[in-house]
Amino acid sequence: MHPYLTRLGVSAGVQEFFEPFYRTDESGDLCFWYGQEAEHFGFGFHRVPVSADLWLAGNRNFSQIREVIISGSALDAVSWLNKKAIFLSHAENLLFIATGAGLQTEHIRWINKHLYGKVFCLIYGNDLLGRLASLKLAAGLRCLPLEIYVEDTARIRICFRSRVFCFSQENFSLHAFEKAAKFRFGIRCEQPKGHLTFFDELKADAFLNF
Repeated sequence: MHPYLTRLGVSAGVQEFFEPFYRTDESGDLCFWYGQEAEHFGFGFHRVPVSADLWLAGNRNFSQIREVIISGSALDAVSWLNKKAIFLSHAENLLFIATGAGLQTEHIRWINKHLYGKVFCLIYGNDLLGRLASLKLAAGLRCLPLEIYVEDTARIRICFRSRVFCFSQENFSLHAFEKAAKFRFGIRCEQPKGHLTFFDELKADAFLNF
């Protein structure tokens, strides 16, 4: 049990699941390692790296994995599972992946190489970068080429299957794109209501209960 996670309201079962996949530094802060870079959290700061590597948590025997939950940060993964405690009953079949602050082509290639055909759930944030990452990853996991352009006019232009789709930044989402394109990637996307990320939601609930 880590005092920071306990203070945030993370249950004992969720802490036990994630305990092998983080380290505590000499100051007592949490470190989630993405290869040579770490996501670093202490009360008062949260740094998420831009890394070519991924943070993984869960069963590393990929043949046994049934569902893969992909997020932009390790603490979003912790927060999501804390909210979805029912998944702990089959935690041995789960794999959590965090891509860090920037989704990269290398991330998608690695996931497709090792986990192609699995059930995926995307839990990126509600900001524009999170919504863009959800679409880019959904297309990449289905091996479908897609080009995204963010224009100075606050418009988003997407080239997909020989067609061009345009959205305002405010109205863009994976669901909005699927509806406009009349095409479903078949990948679940979950976002918290009223908060930017699942970690923001966890922090807000912890503050209310303080």
